[in-house]
Amino acid sequence: MVSRSSPLIILMVCTAVAAAAPEPSPDTPVGSPATDSPKIAPPAPDAPPAKVEQAEKVADKAKLTPIITNPDNPTRPAFQLYAEIDLPIVATGTVFALARLTKVQPAYCAPLCAETGLNAIDKLTAGRYSSAWSTASDFELYGLGAAAAVLLLHDEGALNALNDAVVVGEATLSATAVASIMTLAAGRPRPFLYSDRAPLSVRNSADAGLSFLSSHTAEAFAIVTSLYVAEKRLHPGSMRPKVILGVGLGVATLVAVSRVMAGYHFITDVTGGAIVGSSLGVLIASVHNSPVEIVPVVNTDTKSAGLGLTGNF
Repeated sequence: MVSRSSPLIILMVCTAVAAAAPEPSPDTPVGSPATDSPKIAPPAPDAPPAKVEQAEKVADKAKLTPIITNPDNPTRPAFQLYAEIDLPIVATGTVFALARLTKVQPAYCAPLCAETGLNAIDKLTAGRYSSAWSTASDFELYGLGAAAAVLLLHDEGALNALNDAVVVGEATLSATAVASIMTLAAGRPRPFLYSDRAPLSVRNSADAGLSFLSSHTAEAFAIVTSLYVAEKRLHPGSMRPKVILGVGLGVATLVAVSRVMAGYHFITDVTGGAIVGSSLGVLIASVHNSPVEIVPVVNTDTKSAGLGLTGNF
């Protein structure tokens, strides 16, 4: 079964991409008119003009296509999106996330499994089942995603929030995709298969054999860590990102505990999900550059020596 949060993330991503209209190149210096000239390494003094022109044409063809460029506020948004990178990530992640739908056969030991082979830690929760805890974990995950959207909207306004929500969505979708691959490959029975507490229809379902690793947990930690990277860029030097990270990790941990209490995952399942989700949340967010480039400029004039900053927006 595909994680119930995946359609929401996919919808959020698609809405953000559709709302983002291309604008002038992000390579335009501050205070300068828009230009399509690509950046190339400074040519040698004796470089033939024809070769320099050819290099510029090659660089121009190799440029990525920004989805949202030249932000009005130089500190917003937190991430730069590119059509050649982000659209393939969303498309591939969606396919992998939906891969769970291909599984139709029950777990190999359904409708009742023996605890033989379980490690000592996972034996502690084998046989557990609670539909109430399962429902609670869904609402906790939905609430976490909604809170992330509200925070970005409050920080940046609608368009920039949609832009940065794409990256949070990509991180979450990537976590779902990895979880789907792992669960299909492992084919591990869920904890509720180790007793008859769960309804027979639940124990005989294809979903009953998708325990390792927890997609709910992976998604929750991906949301929190990718949001933290965004907030750290939006509020450098502030305690706000750390507070958000602390509270978010607490909620994500609650999602993991709820999945264990529901009997849908073992402790090792949610531990793996937390590691994968946190790693992908940081990774996906970090590889997205800021649309603002700031570099130091040194003034060597002895009458007015100093250090300044210049940037491209």
